[in-house]
Amino acid sequence: NPQSTYGADVISRITYSSESEKKLTLMKEKIRDCLNGMIDELECLYGIDPNKIVRAAVVGNTTMSHLFLGINASSLARSPFAPAFTGPVQKTAEEVGLRMKQGAVIYLLPNIAGHVGSDIVGVLLASGLKKLPGLRLVIDVGTNGEMVLAHNGRMLACSTAAGPAFEGASIHQGMRAAKGSIERVTIENGQVEIQVIEHAEPIGICGSGLIDAVAQMLDAGILTFKGNIIDAAEAASKGLPEGLVKRLRRGPDGNEFVLAEKEQGEDIVITQKDIREVQLAKAAIYAGSDSLLKCMEMESSQLEEIMLAGAFGSYISKKSALRIGLIPNIGEEKVSHIGNAAGVGACMALLSGQEREQSALQHQEVEHVELALHENFEREYLKAMYFPK
Repeated sequence: NPQSTYGADVISRITYSSESEKKLTLMKEKIRDCLNGMIDELECLYGIDPNKIVRAAVVGNTTMSHLFLGINASSLARSPFAPAFTGPVQKTAEEVGLRMKQGAVIYLLPNIAGHVGSDIVGVLLASGLKKLPGLRLVIDVGTNGEMVLAHNGRMLACSTAAGPAFEGASIHQGMRAAKGSIERVTIENGQVEIQVIEHAEPIGICGSGLIDAVAQMLDAGILTFKGNIIDAAEAASKGLPEGLVKRLRRGPDGNEFVLAEKEQGEDIVITQKDIREVQLAKAAIYAGSDSLLKCMEMESSQLEEIMLAGAFGSYISKKSALRIGLIPNIGEEKVSHIGNAAGVGACMALLSGQEREQSALQHQEVEHVELALHENFEREYLKAMYFPK
């Protein structure tokens, strides 16, 4: 996202864009230029003439929807986080500055609430959640941690401030899922095995690798349920394998665990501060899902399925997600990955007028739960900071 120069999260970008009309226009131009760059890429890779593109569908979080249209989003940064608009929007390519056929129609799917955007409406279309029987939960695991709980047609939605830890930000050696990023971690028989994207030299760790590492450290006894990395002396006294004991050391942020030793450059480590960031993020998502279940007057044991959506959600190990308490404790066989469901939903809306009508209906049918006002959310959030024993 080229807007990240002006802030790593939506609140900081809202603040920047609200300072002046010039800055709001700049943020709008950043999105426009990014999308036009993607259109240029289509032309380059597939020989598609932009002047033959007659229709587009756009989904994104509520802030991005506002900035894409050049609408002041300042109301999204303060309670009650009311968006300037929620319904579907139709524009022409000229109006939003996209390099397409003159008069091309741009459909912007509706938002649900201040921090539950049209991307979640896309997820609802792709998953068919409303029509599925029983109690089901879909979670887009990201900075906002948006989720929808459905039970026989009734749908509740919320967003949780999970923060950017799972996207690599705020983690000592965190990075996005790119070449050189550790994406899988296994600890077995005192040995640490890592899987690196493109089999390159490891230079950092992405979200899926981070969740794996924490789960494996818990199982290996390196990490306590309170989230403390034990030191080498304690590990030795517990009889942990020597191969793990020697990976425990003291760093500037407290105890740390070495995932990958490097002959040149900095070793790849998980720090105590990294663990705290994971605890904050996973507690927000777990407490959000718990709050929705309470609002529905249901128990997690009644869940038929948990669907993990989004590019990141597709790569999370189900076993690791359950182990660290990221999602409610149900059988692994009831957890599924549904991929980039927002993108699939956008395609469905692009190609079908009926689906566009469905998106307009469903965004009105979803009941939004404001967690800040929900009874006991803060208490449940603090409890969810602990890892399952």
